[in-house]
Amino acid sequence: MIYGDMLSYFPEMFRKFDYFNMNPLPSASYTKREKLGTARGVLQYLKRGELRRENDTLADTEIPTFWTRENLKTGYFLLVQDEAYRITNKADWLYAGGFNCFVLELVVGNTDKQKPFEYVNIGQNSYD
Repeated sequence: MIYGDMLSYFPEMFRKFDYFNMNPLPSASYTKREKLGTARGVLQYLKRGELRRENDTLADTEIPTFWTRENLKTGYFLLVQDEAYRITNKADWLYAGGFNCFVLELVVGNTDKQKPFEYVNIGQNSYD
């Protein structure tokens, strides 16, 4: 894991990521994306035990984290290779070298990119 002051020594790790906002709808989907800008940073996956927070476990589950100098708001979304990640919280305990660390969560389910089915056979008029 590379973080804090060390990030400036690895410029090849930096990428530009679009961040945007989507509001949840009552129908378990979201409104259209409202692009807020582009954030330059490093996406890394940390083991859950490396977060070193209270009541944490040593499970091998990897958590996506985003390191950037920008101060993003929680609740916004980050686009990573055509998948939307929600910024769940700012990891203040990992602020180092002028970089903010944000924990990300993959958005599972319907997003604003779903397409309705043109035809669905629900079995009507199947029987004579």
